[in-house]
Amino acid sequence: MTRKEVDDVLGGKGSWDNVDQTAAQCPTNCGGEDKAYFFQLQIRSADEPMTTFYKCTNCAHQWREN
Repeated sequence: MTRKEVDDVLGGKGSWDNVDQTAAQCPTNCGGEDKAYFFQLQIRSADEPMTTFYKCTNCAHQWREN
C-alpha cells in the first residue's frame, strides 16, 4: 500500500512564515542562543488556555506548551 501525503494540520509549509521570536530554551539543549519562533492557537474549548507552538531558531526542533 502506498501512503498519501498529509498536509500539516497547523498550516503546512507556510505556518512558520512571519512569526515572532521570543526567549525560549530548546528542550534538546542544542546550544543555540535560546531563541525560538512561536505562534499561539486555541485548539481546545474557549475556557482552556491557548496552546503555544515553538520552533528553535538554531536546530528547528518543534515543541508546544499549553
